[in-house]
Amino acid sequence: MAYNHGLAKKKFETEWQKKEKQYRELCMTEEQINAIREFDEKEFRADRTYFEKKVSLAEADEFSQTTIDEFVIDNIEENWYEYITDSEKRKMLRNVPANMRRAFYLNKVLEMTQQEISSILLIPRRTIGWWIVKIAEIIE
Repeated sequence: MAYNHGLAKKKFETEWQKKEKQYRELCMTEEQINAIREFDEKEFRADRTYFEKKVSLAEADEFSQTTIDEFVIDNIEENWYEYITDSEKRKMLRNVPANMRRAFYLNKVLEMTQQEISSILLIPRRTIGWWIVKIAEIIE
């Protein structure tokens, strides 16, 4: 939901009127009340700036679908399949667990042995071998 400044300002003013009444009942001076109001207004403006500039998760997800996202670049071992041009193969690889895709990448691109991959991922070597074969079948 988008930030509604008018509604937030109205709520702030309503709350501030209640606070001001309490402060007067507590015999606070005008100077003290004004200092507190000034502080509260600064906080309100800071919050407004934050809420106006933040991006909702839904908007962020839409953005990442249309651009090369830093997360994909940082995690290339798990997300290399995004660069496959055949949409059917890419869709099938998307459903494969990330560790399985990572094992394939380590073996085929970084030329690591199944034993080395097994020690990194803490998964039996035979499982790593099976994963590599299954992904190769998808890609072919």
